[in-house]
Amino acid sequence: MIQERQSIASMFGLARAIVIFALMGVGVANASSTVSAGYDLLTTLPGTSFGGVAYTGVPLGTFDFGGTIGTLPVGNADEVVRRLSPADPGVPIATELLALQLVTTTPVDFGLGTDFYFVTLQSARGGPASVGQRTINFGPEAPAGSPHGTFDSFFDVFFDIRLGSLSGPIAISGDTLLSSSAVPWSHFPVSGALELSGVNSFLDGNDPNRDFWPIVPFGPFGPAGEHRVFVASIPEPATFSLLAIGLMAWFGYSRRIRRS
Repeated sequence: MIQERQSIASMFGLARAIVIFALMGVGVANASSTVSAGYDLLTTLPGTSFGGVAYTGVPLGTFDFGGTIGTLPVGNADEVVRRLSPADPGVPIATELLALQLVTTTPVDFGLGTDFYFVTLQSARGGPASVGQRTINFGPEAPAGSPHGTFDSFFDVFFDIRLGSLSGPIAISGDTLLSSSAVPWSHFPVSGALELSGVNSFLDGNDPNRDFWPIVPFGPFGPAGEHRVFVASIPEPATFSLLAIGLMAWFGYSRRIRRS
């Protein structure tokens, strides 16, 4: 029975939940005062609006993190942020907005006719990078160890607005400054968050105490509106069921091949 439970925990990531629970149970003593370099996988929330036009996210599906990580599924993430260096308390670090995909919630006209318009980054076509800074503040910590503090950030976002699709003709190109402040964060993710080892979790090997997770929805503001976001979540249970069916079919096929 114990082996069975351990196997199930390994399959669905429950082992990490047990580790996090144990670490939180010992209070703030184990909390690190440094955050490792890594990524934020974010999804757009209702309430996102610029210039009076409402937008929703277009999931990336997969993202190429490069190096030894490579391309991975990223759940419902439509935005990827990279922290380019470790962060010490109150010291600004460089960040880059690597991916962003939005679409208007209703047809509008941005000069090329009435249709749905999509937002992409200029860097996706070789244009300027959307870079910024983040300042991570540590404490005061809650008795249970979360939150560990707040963070402030800003980005100079270079964007394209495209007609009809993510690769459609460009109607508008521009840039805008988006900033957020006093957003609570923790070394431990909220329930259901998409966790990718080496990307946004276990950034320091087997110790989650150097990870970084926003724990409430937040809205970077700009002169023309607000982009409401939160951490990306794991696929729906139906997706896991399809994956399990696919794996069973593959194992059965492999066994038949070996026997033959």
